[in-house]
Amino acid sequence: MLFVFGKPDYYSFWMKDMKFPIDIIFINGDKVVKIYHNVPTPPQSGGLAVYQTPQPADRVLEINAGLSKKYNFKEGDKVKIENI
Repeated sequence: MLFVFGKPDYYSFWMKDMKFPIDIIFINGDKVVKIYHNVPTPPQSGGLAVYQTPQPADRVLEINAGLSKKYNFKEGDKVKIENI
């Protein structure tokens, strides 16, 4: 899932009601600024972890856990999103 925001900022994400782990990729302009790998589903006891970018981002991409490592995505990589 791709989240597109109107301006770069310090957006936060959490895993409420998620049923499977994901990778969360924060993007600013054409560059990956932060990747959280294999973010787990929330614990049964509650207490949601919050995932935030250390620098402003204007888009966030959520993909299946492990895909960012499988395809060797790294912070600092250039991003080109077409046909959305």
